[in-house]
Amino acid sequence: MIGISIVIIARDESANIEACILSAKPLSDNIIVVDAESSDHTASIAKASGATVVSLSWQGYGFARNYGAALAAHDWIFALDADERITGELVSAIKQMPSPHAQTIIRFKRENFFRDEKINFGCAGNDKVSRLYNRKATIWDLSAVHENLRTDKMTIKYIKGSIKHFSIADIESYREKEIYYAALSARKYAEEGRKATIVKRFFSPVFNAMKSYIFQFGFLDGRKGWTLAGIIFYYTWLKYYYLRHLTRQKVKPGPLSAAAVNQ
Repeated sequence: MIGISIVIIARDESANIEACILSAKPLSDNIIVVDAESSDHTASIAKASGATVVSLSWQGYGFARNYGAALAAHDWIFALDADERITGELVSAIKQMPSPHAQTIIRFKRENFFRDEKINFGCAGNDKVSRLYNRKATIWDLSAVHENLRTDKMTIKYIKGSIKHFSIADIESYREKEIYYAALSARKYAEEGRKATIVKRFFSPVFNAMKSYIFQFGFLDGRKGWTLAGIIFYYTWLKYYYLRHLTRQKVKPGPLSAAAVNQ
C-alpha cells in the first residue's frame, strides 16, 4: 500500500471533526487538520482525536489544501472535508490498489445525505470527486470556489468505495452556506469575464433544477428530491443575480472570507 496522508480543512466543525478523523484513521496515521481560525472547539477535539492541527487565516479552499499537503509526511494526499467520512469499502479499495504513477488522480463516489437520509438520485445522487493525488505532481488551483486539481498529463483512475457527505443538516443552515457559495461563484465568474445573460439568469436555474429532478430521476427520492431541485434552482439563480450586480457596478472581486469552508 502507498503511504497516504489525510488533509482535512475545517472551521467551526466541533460537531463533525471527531467522526471525520476516526473514519480516516484506518487509511493513515498522518492526519492533518487545517483549522481556519475556528471559534469553537474544533482544534482541541481534533488534537484529542489524534490529528496534527495547524491554524491558518483563510485565503481560499485551494490554498488551505495546498498548505496542509505541504506539511504532510507522505507524498500521496487524501483531501477531506470535516463533514465527510471515508467508508470501509473505500479504505479497502485504496489498500488493494496497485501503486499508481505520480500524475494519477484517484476518483470515487461521494454519497450525499439530506439530514440523515441518503440521496440516491438527482445531481447529488450522481456525485463523484477526485481527492487522492500525489503532491509532487499535482496541486489545487486557487479558484474562489469549486477548486480543482491540476497536473500535467493527468490520468484519472476510478475505484470502488465512497465517502459520505453530511452537508445538509437542516435547510436553514444550508441556505446560509448556499448564499455564501453563490457569492463566491459570482466573484469567480466575474474574474473570468463571464456575463449574467438573460439565458443564464432565467433559463439556467430552470434547466439545472429540471436536470436533477427529471433527467437524473430526482423525483424518485420523493419529497427530498423536490426540495433539492428547489435548492439547485435558487443557487443557480442567486449566483447570476450576484454576477449581474458585480458586472453592472463594476465591482472588483475582493478577498474571500472564512464564513464557511466545507464543500
